[in-house]
Amino acid sequence: MVDALARLLAVGDMHLGLSPSGVPDLPSIDHDLLTPAAALANAVDLAIAEKVDGVLFAGDLVDSANARFEALRPLEDAIKRLRENGIRALAVVGNHDAQALPSLARTIEGLELVGEGGTWGSSVIEVAGEPAIEIIGWSFPTTHYSASPLVELLDAPLPKRGLPRIGLLHGDLDGSGKYAPFRRSELEAAALDGWLLGHIHRPSLATGKHNGEAPCGYLGSLVGLDGGESGDRGPWLVTVERGGGITCDQRVTAALRWEEISLQVAADTTPEDLGDLLMDETQRAAVALHERDLQPKALGLRITLVGTVHDDAALREWIANQNKWKNINRTVGETEVFIHKVSARLDLALDLQQLAKEGSPAGLLAQYILDLEREAEPRAALLAAARARLTPEVQQARWEAVRKERGFRDPLTDEALAERLRRTGMMALSALLGERQLVAGAGDLDVQEPNSAQEPDSRSAAEVTG
Repeated sequence: MVDALARLLAVGDMHLGLSPSGVPDLPSIDHDLLTPAAALANAVDLAIAEKVDGVLFAGDLVDSANARFEALRPLEDAIKRLRENGIRALAVVGNHDAQALPSLARTIEGLELVGEGGTWGSSVIEVAGEPAIEIIGWSFPTTHYSASPLVELLDAPLPKRGLPRIGLLHGDLDGSGKYAPFRRSELEAAALDGWLLGHIHRPSLATGKHNGEAPCGYLGSLVGLDGGESGDRGPWLVTVERGGGITCDQRVTAALRWEEISLQVAADTTPEDLGDLLMDETQRAAVALHERDLQPKALGLRITLVGTVHDDAALREWIANQNKWKNINRTVGETEVFIHKVSARLDLALDLQQLAKEGSPAGLLAQYILDLEREAEPRAALLAAARARLTPEVQQARWEAVRKERGFRDPLTDEALAERLRRTGMMALSALLGERQLVAGAGDLDVQEPNSAQEPDSRSAAEVTG
């Protein structure tokens, strides 16, 4: 049995006042149960049931200053319940709630801010009347903050109290820009016993027991706010042991879940097959979660069709018509499953090696695609040319917000560029070959020359060819 010094519940970005987007009308579900406010109430239930000593909020509790009025009631109710059960509630301020949260903290009894005003601060959590663990935190003083907050902490460390110390910080790990960028090396230099981070909505904190190495990672959003926030979502139970180990255990409690699914299709798949394939996938995805003892109330699927097919154009046309799949919803157990998005990464069944022998545009394109699949100079040249063309656009200021989005991936890495070029090349090659088939088909038509002995055709050329 674990000899716990302190037990904490750590909560990532909540964005109270924001409702998840992309959820269709599901008559059997009260959509209020899918919101961050409902997820917060569930987290408080968990904190009380687990008898934790403190709840830590890693910033962005509130989505914006305008949302503070909508956030007041659920946050006030949550803090009141925690206070009535003897559970401390500590929070740092994030970039989204830099204006809202300090105001709410002055209104809500029991909501304690750590490091308010952009200066490092600390708070000690007691267990059974004795100091047990120290929380070190820093809060955004304004919506934007371009410097690393760790510089101040490293230059002027807080006095040590002889207690385990957990850092609570909202910002951009190994990033740059205006959202408190900091480096992993700075976190390590601070020599705390662990770091719980907010800002990035994809969880990265490692699950399990950490012995000798301080746990460090993002808690992730409490509930997926859109289809891009797929996978496990929920608060983290953090147990600090007397022997020095720290165990981090994510409790997957989100009532709304999103899943990214790659669906392999056979070469002879037709548009008529797709509806049944997608319907089968809704069943399979829900059952897979139920087997993990996860029972979300709503499950949104983002399905990507993958594989090599004989006719990708017809399949893509079917996918583009959202009416074909938008209403494929079903109930599996206690879970309402809906399809949020369908896309395709399909390859046309082609003999690239044979095509590349041609001196035609299609042959040249086939050769380029083959070059992308080889670690050689031609591949490097293609990637360099693509990067040179795309870099000025990617670096445009208007994409700054996109770069900070949840789950953003650098589009200029070799892997990302090669994949994009290959996919685009295959689509272009498919179009080229389709045009060639049309031209060949027209050449096969039995066109007769006019016969002077026949009656003249009074129709215009446009009417004949039309």
